[in-house]
Amino acid sequence: MERGYTATTVEEYLAAIPEEQRGALEPIRRVILDAIPDSAEHIGYGVPIFDYRRRGLVGLSVAAEYCSLHLMSPPLARELAGSITEGDLVGATLHFTPEKPLSEDVVRLIVARRVAEVNERA
Repeated sequence: MERGYTATTVEEYLAAIPEEQRGALEPIRRVILDAIPDSAEHIGYGVPIFDYRRRGLVGLSVAAEYCSLHLMSPPLARELAGSITEGDLVGATLHFTPEKPLSEDVVRLIVARRVAEVNERA
């Protein structure tokens, strides 16, 4: 996961990143929080992490050239490889730019699949 912005809360992280990237991450954050039942968020590995059942479900971060949605599941990334047409899936991370942000549908699909993974393990 990308590092470089010192923050102890998600709000601090978002306030510290460039405005263009913040504008791309904030809508995704809202979709994630809406899509995760009883969601919680914290800073982990220096980036915002969204929890479900006390497990990290997905994360968000920024780098100089792109923003990232961390799937935090290599098996899910392998399943989705080739079927997601937005962004660039690298390992278990989906990179995208502020000019071409992820759609709500893609974010909800990823979150739903991650919730299902956690539920299967419970």
